[in-house]
Amino acid sequence: MLKFLGRGAGFSDKNNGACFSSGSRLILMDCPLITFIRLKNEGLSKFASPGADGSVSDVKELIVAVTHTHSDHVGGLAMTIHYATFILKMHVTVIAPSEEVRQDLDFMLTRLDGCNKDTYSLITAEEYMRDGGDGSAWMKAVIPTKHVPALDGRCFGYNIEVDGVNTVYTGDTRTLDPFIPYLSEGSVLYTECSAYDTSVHIYVDKLIEYRDFFREKGVRVYLMHLDDEDTILSKVSGTGYEAAELA
Repeated sequence: MLKFLGRGAGFSDKNNGACFSSGSRLILMDCPLITFIRLKNEGLSKFASPGADGSVSDVKELIVAVTHTHSDHVGGLAMTIHYATFILKMHVTVIAPSEEVRQDLDFMLTRLDGCNKDTYSLITAEEYMRDGGDGSAWMKAVIPTKHVPALDGRCFGYNIEVDGVNTVYTGDTRTLDPFIPYLSEGSVLYTECSAYDTSVHIYVDKLIEYRDFFREKGVRVYLMHLDDEDTILSKVSGTGYEAAELA
């Protein structure tokens, strides 16, 4: 299961960001400011998953998989790299979902935030899956999606493996259609959900229309990026949908 450091939408105090462990790697799904704050204040091992013997291994590698470049998703990225460099003495791998997003992140990290390129790696998901060896097995696919028109072609979700379970993470999206083919029986879906009917996020009433499909496939659904948590959880009562679990 993913651990969420925050599950709020763009205007929340605790923006949406999650993490999980793969061996000695701590993998972050996006890196909003709350992710940096909690990693700094609570330590990386707090968010690492215990092994079969119940012990938690030291985190030796920090990886960030970026869905898109809105500030509520990457606002803590440069600070996390700086902190890892100067305090943790740890290299950071940043995974961009496409070459275009990689170039955008390169400008942000290098030109705007002054991150030293020797202290982190910035690669595309395609490169990571191709060259990462067994350590990249957790990443199964990058899924293009639609969010805001200004970022057309630059918004993505991920198909990943978490604790041996096929998992789909939508990032910000206005449609579930691109993700349905990746939901095999018994999968886990982390999807954004909005209490407001806009053209850029999935409206909760629309999401409820999928409940029979998810039940038939045995897909467990967890809601994230919540803009009005009380309203959303009231509406999904009885559907089997749950709020993503906070760490």
